[in-house]
Amino acid sequence: MAAAAALALATPFAIKSADAATTPAATSVTAAQALAAVQANMTTANKVNSKPHINTMTRAQNVNVYQVKPGVYAYTSGMAIDTDGSDSDPDPDHQGETTWQDSNGKALGAHHVPFYVLGDDCWDRTSPCPHFFYQDHNMTGRQFALMFYNGKVIGSIFGDTQTANNQTTSDNDSRELGEASVKAAQLLGIPSSGTTGGVDNGVTVVMFSGSSWVVSGTNATLNDNAQARVQQALDSLGTGASTPPTTPPGSTVFEAETGTLSAGGTFDSNHLGFTGTGFANPANAAGAYVDIPVTAAAAGTKTLTFRYSDGTTVARPATISVNGTSRGTLNFPITADWDTWSTASISVPLTAGANTIRVTGTTAVGAANIDSVTIS
Repeated sequence: MAAAAALALATPFAIKSADAATTPAATSVTAAQALAAVQANMTTANKVNSKPHINTMTRAQNVNVYQVKPGVYAYTSGMAIDTDGSDSDPDPDHQGETTWQDSNGKALGAHHVPFYVLGDDCWDRTSPCPHFFYQDHNMTGRQFALMFYNGKVIGSIFGDTQTANNQTTSDNDSRELGEASVKAAQLLGIPSSGTTGGVDNGVTVVMFSGSSWVVSGTNATLNDNAQARVQQALDSLGTGASTPPTTPPGSTVFEAETGTLSAGGTFDSNHLGFTGTGFANPANAAGAYVDIPVTAAAAGTKTLTFRYSDGTTVARPATISVNGTSRGTLNFPITADWDTWSTASISVPLTAGANTIRVTGTTAVGAANIDSVTIS
């Protein structure tokens, strides 16, 4: 079987395993549908860990794991690059062994096998572990997972374990999440250098527990064998009931990530529930802003409805400007967490054609995360 590339989210996967071969192609679940179903179940009620995980790439303690279906676990994080295994690599952190081996007992090759990395040790020394620890969840080596990123999905396997940067090398720390092999990064279109590669956020890993989801094969075949199970896994997740926010008739939505940010701001995708491809995360500073380009069919007073999140404990008021002129201050109250979105509205005059909406934080914490603005 030829090696399979990453699957675009909008396109059904054409290759099925024997278990899924009887499912008609017309009813196959697309990757976008499956990801929406997963995200709909990544809720506080379904959270597995009682302590937050460390994002391996950013070192922020903001990664959680959710049981999205019986025996299926998911998290969203960055991706750090693992170069370990039987393939040589000049990366200074390269190790010749991986924790798990192929079916012939050989160390996995990070350049040939798409694998993800988990902690091998429950640092907290309690059972069940307050962090996600694979042994508590019927998982072992070569356990299958889907990996989603930026419109693509691939199959991968549990291949290696890691040590936290703030731990001794004797502890493979269950507190960390977010590392994967060179091959996984290459298939997802993520820079794959062990020293300069990786991505800070937006990678969703969906792990399938149980012996039926353990992938067999050698370094030469494990990639193909993992990709051959992608559609079976997508179909098992279903389409979910998640729907995007409704847009009132006569309204137009403009995504914040099409705009520009002042210094220190970022366009992110590490929180659930956003529309489009991400959201604006302005810098935490008074005066930090996001500019959102919008178009009005005709001049007149319009209502701007901002979709936002503020997972802190204080509201984030902001000045709303149109084409460089302040049109007042709008309050953005707190939301339950950063994955919960709310709306705040203000009426402003717009000119016909192109306009620029600026949201400027007025306090030291800056503006809220802005997902979009709707004009009505």
